[in-house]
Amino acid sequence: MPSHESRALRRTLTSSIAICFVVLASVTARADGAGRAIRPAVTGPHDALVVVSPHPDDESLLAAGTIRRQATDPRRFVRAIYLSAGDRATVPGPCNGIPERTKIERLVRLRERETRAAWGVLAPGRRVPISFLRGPDTHLVASTTVAGGIHTDVFSREGARAVERAARLASALPRSVRRVLILTTSLYDAHPDHRAAHAAARRAADVLRRRGLDVELWSGIVHDEIADVDIAVCCVGDLHWPVPGPRHDYLALTDSPERPRPPFWDRVDDVSDLGSIRRDALAQHASQVVGYPPLCMPVAVPDYYTRFTDKLEEPFFVE
Repeated sequence: MPSHESRALRRTLTSSIAICFVVLASVTARADGAGRAIRPAVTGPHDALVVVSPHPDDESLLAAGTIRRQATDPRRFVRAIYLSAGDRATVPGPCNGIPERTKIERLVRLRERETRAAWGVLAPGRRVPISFLRGPDTHLVASTTVAGGIHTDVFSREGARAVERAARLASALPRSVRRVLILTTSLYDAHPDHRAAHAAARRAADVLRRRGLDVELWSGIVHDEIADVDIAVCCVGDLHWPVPGPRHDYLALTDSPERPRPPFWDRVDDVSDLGSIRRDALAQHASQVVGYPPLCMPVAVPDYYTRFTDKLEEPFFVE
C-alpha cells in the first residue's frame, strides 16, 4: 500500500500538471462567444513607416518633414530601403589617380555614410534599419513607352532584382503592425529609377493589404517630366520642379501634348514648422549639395537643393 507521503506527492504532481494544462490552454487559445479559438495578442508596434527611396538623398528631398513627424513617435516601426546607391554621381573614368572601379566603391560607401547621417536628423535617437540594394544608377529601367503622360517601364535584369528585393523588404514588418504608411517617389516622376521605387512600393502595399493590413501609399514628384520624348537626359525636368519659392506650384509641372500634366496631388502637408529638418538632412548629403572633388563628384544644378530646402509644403499622391 502506498505510503502517506507517496499519495501526497502524487496529488501534488497531478495538481501541478492540471494547472500547467490550464495555463497553456489560456495562453495558446481563448474562445469567443461562438467557441472559436482566439490567438493571443502579439505585442509590438502597431504602426509602421516604410520609406522606399530610389537613391540616397531622395528621402529628404521628397518627404523630410513628413518622415520626421512620423518617426517622432517611438512606438512606430520605421524602415528605409534604397534601390540604387547613386553610383553615377561622378565624372566617368579614373579620378585623381583613382581607378574607376575603386572610385565607384568609395563613392557608394560615401553616399551610404551620408544617408545614415541624414537619418540621424530625420529620426533622431532611433536605430532605423536601412537597406542599400546598390542597383545600377539610372539603369534600373531597360526601356519605357509613354502614353498619356504615363510611362510603362520594362526593368533591366538588375532593376527587376532590385524592385523585387525592395518589395520583399518593405513588406517584412513586425507581426504586430496593423497600419502602414509607405513613402516613395511617384509614377509620374521623370527619373526611371524613381518610377522603379514606386513599383517596388506598390508591390509591397499589395502584399501587405492581402495580409489584411491597413496600408496607405504616398508618392511625390522629385523630377518633373519634360516635353521632348526623345531627349537623352532623363532629368532635365529638374529645371522645372520645384519652382523657386517656398510652396508647391502644380502649374509649374510640364504640360504639353507629349507630356500631359499629371493629376493634381491628393494631399499637401504643411511642414513649415519643420523647415530646418530638410535643410539639415540634406546638409548630410554633402557630396550632392556641394560636390566632392576627391571623387570627381560635381553639382549638376547648383540651385537645385536650395530650392528644395525652401519648401514649406510636401505634396503627395495617395493610393
